[in-house]
Amino acid sequence: MLLRLNEKWSCSLPFGWIPITSDQDILNVKIFDSNYFDYYTDEVKEIIKNKFQINNLFEIREDGQFTKLYVDDCDFSYDGLEYIYTDENLGFVLYFSHESSTTIGGKELLEELEAIWPEANNHFWVPFQNN
Repeated sequence: MLLRLNEKWSCSLPFGWIPITSDQDILNVKIFDSNYFDYYTDEVKEIIKNKFQINNLFEIREDGQFTKLYVDDCDFSYDGLEYIYTDENLGFVLYFSHESSTTIGGKELLEELEAIWPEANNHFWVPFQNN
């Protein structure tokens, strides 16, 4: 599973997914400000369950734990550890990082989210800058 995740989404496991600092574009990936995304976690879970007919996701934690969870039990946030969530077929990826960013990969999931987030393009993550 982890090898397939690396191959399909250019993840850098044992842990990390860093399209934030990558020199290459990853198709169908957008990085949102986590504060914005946090308002929509319940809607995201409903899309995953209802539109994609998925009840379980794989959770990969920065501390190395790998678990299969019910969608409703996924926290979808950064809590001192970074998290990656994906489905069995690796059709989408959600990545919650310490940079206050939420990265979403997957054409179909992004299309569904953009339908419920009319102002989504105004809430992309902006890198921290040293002054």
